[in-house]
Amino acid sequence: MKVFIIAALAVLAAADKPAPHPRPAYSAYPQPQYAPHPAPAYKAHPAPAYNAKPIAILEEESVHSGDGTYNSHFSTENGIYRSESGAPLPGYGKNAYGETEDSYKQEGQWSYTNAYGEKVEVKFVADENGYQPSSDVLPTPVPTQYPTPEVSDYVEPAYQPAYKPQPAYKPAY
Repeated sequence: MKVFIIAALAVLAAADKPAPHPRPAYSAYPQPQYAPHPAPAYKAHPAPAYNAKPIAILEEESVHSGDGTYNSHFSTENGIYRSESGAPLPGYGKNAYGETEDSYKQEGQWSYTNAYGEKVEVKFVADENGYQPSSDVLPTPVPTQYPTPEVSDYVEPAYQPAYKPQPAYKPAY
């Protein structure tokens, strides 16, 4: 009897539960309609006109001999000049694996006329110490060590507290 009552209650509980409703698909919802944006008004500007004439090369020479040495130089009509020479050096450089490999020592100079009409000339050497330019127009490094001045008769200033207590305010009644 108890089993029959429990089974009847279970059937009633299952019958009282509502059937699940299927979820509508997303396409069932109305899609928002957006107004098209007008295309941006783009007006092509013509390229600026450059009235630059080609610069003529007055002199150019490049000599590469079979032993790895080279010499080259050129000059232009507007005052640009470059000269460079190089020679292979055996074994002062090392590659990523620590093996020695040949490299070059290069030296030369280049010059041009700046906007103030002054001639700028730079000489350089590139070797195991890197690229080393020298010129009057290059900035000089600031010295990192300065001599410490000797200070004599130094007197420690007297201690003065930063806060000086004030007497309490007493109103006069």
